[in-house]
Amino acid sequence: MNAIDLAARFDELLTMTRKTYDTFIEQTERALREERPSLLAIDEDAAPAADLQLDLTLVRAAPVAVVPSHCEFRPLTENGHRFLAAHDGLYLEVRRPWLHLIRRIADQTAVRMPYGRIGQKAELAFGGIGSALPQLQAFARQAREHLPVETAASLIWHSGTKEWDLRVPEVIGTASATRIQYRQVDLADDEHLVIDLHSHGQLPAGFSPTDDEDDYGSVKIAGVFGNVDPGSEPSLAFRLCVLGIYIPIAVPADRVFGSM
Repeated sequence: MNAIDLAARFDELLTMTRKTYDTFIEQTERALREERPSLLAIDEDAAPAADLQLDLTLVRAAPVAVVPSHCEFRPLTENGHRFLAAHDGLYLEVRRPWLHLIRRIADQTAVRMPYGRIGQKAELAFGGIGSALPQLQAFARQAREHLPVETAASLIWHSGTKEWDLRVPEVIGTASATRIQYRQVDLADDEHLVIDLHSHGQLPAGFSPTDDEDDYGSVKIAGVFGNVDPGSEPSLAFRLCVLGIYIPIAVPADRVFGSM
């Protein structure tokens, strides 16, 4: 057999091998689909390949998991979020280096769900906002220095050293007595923007529709300092923002402004 014949024979064997491999992959994928529940309520064989991959990517980014009735529940260990189907409804679980949250987002008692029970929690790695009291007091002084104009700051938590750092973000345009826009600070790998602060000058603390829009979809603590002019009774508004959920946090204004 000459070289040309050998090359032709090799190409023939290679083609047969590819076809055999493709058949093996197709049969394996079909068997796996039949053995496991589909992640999506669709006919995967009939779905357009590009659309199927997009839907699978979304489900893998924010999956749905069932809370076990008999085995031990395993919480998220990596950054991300997922939805938990439990006996009494749907829960959201979120993990960040500084936060582990499990919160019920939909109650359900009409149908007996064959799933396990789970409790709500909101665990902060730094214990509480009080651990950043020196930085909050520094921002209170910053807010008074900028009166009557609004100002902003970012409280960064270092997951390595477990320490806080206050940084002033870059203001976009010109701040006024009723509005401020700013660009968030750059972060290193072990730095996390945990508390996003801005002031309301001589106006009371509170979250506006613009604040709601800015905070929507984020995972952070937002804080507003109001009535910061000397002689007024200062006001504070804090909340934990979690992907559109807003959980109020009580922070005493006299503890932050008391020594000023």
